[in-house]
Formats: sequence, C-alpha cells, structure tokens
Amino acid sequence: MEACPIVLNYGRPIRTIDELVGAGRYLRASLGAHESAWTEAIAEIGPVGAAAAVIYVLQLYDDDVSSGLQKIRNPGGYFRALVRLVKSGKINLMVELLARRRKRLA
Repeated sequence: MEACPIVLNYGRPIRTIDELVGAGRYLRASLGAHESAWTEAIAEIGPVGAAAAVIYVLQLYDDDVSSGLQKIRNPGGYFRALVRLVKSGKINLMVELLARRRKRLA
C-alpha cells in the first residue's frame, strides 16, 4: 500500500494474501485487461504476483494520467506485457515495488 496507494481506492482493507489476490482480481477490470490476461498472469507468475502486477500497473497508469503525459495508452496490454517480462526474469516485480515504496516515502 505504501508503494501503490491507489489500492486504497479498492474500498476494502487488504490484510491477507487472499484479500490481496481478491483485490487484484477485482481491480483487473479497472485496467481494461481481459479475463484471459488475469488467467495467464496466474499461470505464469502465480496469484500473488498477478495481483501485485495489477496493482502496480494501476498505480503506474494513475500516475501517468495524473501527470498529463499519458504514455500508457493501453493499461490492460501493459499489464499483460509486464507479466511476460516478470515471467522471463527481465523485471523483478518485488524490486520495482520496493523502489516505488522508497521513492514515495522519501
């Protein structure tokens, strides 16, 4: 939540892994990501990784829109691409989340 405060808009507390996965499943639609993207993400990086990826992309997209830059045109596609990069080892999602947390707390 410190790395991606957008998750506070979810409206429910996230205290457990199951609640995190539920939030990711629910918020996936906010990205415009198809159900098949969620299914692929679970298969490729697991349910916790999939949920973290949804929340991470949602935060990136919100920051992008707020900045006025609007570099992310298709957040659902961005999510799918991110999952594939995490799966291939080109991106470490935990490292990215920790970096966002440090940046926000600084």
